[in-house]
Amino acid sequence: MILRVSYEHGEAGDWIGEPDVLAVFEFGRSPLESVDPRHVPVALAQLDEPARVEVWRSRGPVKTGSWDGLRFAQGELLTMGHIALDLDRCGDMRECSRIAYELLQSYLQQSPHPWPLKIWNYIPGINRGEGDDERYRQFCLGRAEAVSIDPGDGPPLPAATGIGTPSGEPSLQVYFLAGALPGLDVENPRQVSAWRYPRRYGPKSPLFSRATILRMNGSSQFLISGTASIIGHQTHHENQVAHQLRESLRNVESLLDEGHRLMGDARARLDGNGVLKVYIRDAADYDAVRETLESAVPDDIPRIYLRGDICRSSLLTEIDGIIGCS
Repeated sequence: MILRVSYEHGEAGDWIGEPDVLAVFEFGRSPLESVDPRHVPVALAQLDEPARVEVWRSRGPVKTGSWDGLRFAQGELLTMGHIALDLDRCGDMRECSRIAYELLQSYLQQSPHPWPLKIWNYIPGINRGEGDDERYRQFCLGRAEAVSIDPGDGPPLPAATGIGTPSGEPSLQVYFLAGALPGLDVENPRQVSAWRYPRRYGPKSPLFSRATILRMNGSSQFLISGTASIIGHQTHHENQVAHQLRESLRNVESLLDEGHRLMGDARARLDGNGVLKVYIRDAADYDAVRETLESAVPDDIPRIYLRGDICRSSLLTEIDGIIGCS
């Protein structure tokens, strides 16, 4: 596979020095604590045990560095980059988001891997504020001010995840995977494209595709955006976490089917050839979510469970993942 992802026992330092490692993600720590360009702390607590780190590997050798505050690790085919901005220094979420995305774009413009494939956005207190002052809506507004793109009539939008970290976390975190070639963006026939959401969800719609297919050297992988219990543009199964998870999985399967329709010669399946990440708003729902997932997907697909808020207060859980195609 182009990008090899695994959940490993041990600490970040046990893996960072390996020559093909692009990134090591350590959960439950502030992004401001990063000690190496390949070390990406994430302020989301792991709910399952034992503690693990997420390791990304790709064809090396891997070059690391910093570019105007953005840290990166660059392999032969892929680049991982990450940004952590102190909210107090930015002033507010809208400005912080705008700065982060302007920095991301300016870095990619001079990178040998200029195409963003997936972006993860971890937003402190994502549901804080009322109406258009909600932090997630302000984040989307700042991103739209930085990103000059006409969805549906321009370059492909990357996949993305947007999850809330604890309100006390001081930084907005944005990390990304980029490649030398653009991905194939995939939309879900069961859902309205996020960039077409009606005004009721905020002054600017989210700018991401439901998934991106990474295709290089005869290999393909599915980069799945954060996927929740949304049909059309509306939340389904409010206050029912197990039903929301099942609906999320139906949306994931719909995406995989749509990807197969677009590619024709390859299909991604929820099996051991990939990983899943499950976000849960209320830690008390962990057992219900875990039992529901275990009954729905094969045991051999690695997964990790994280405590994180979802972009809508009505949503209780969300899934993303990286799945190989065969």
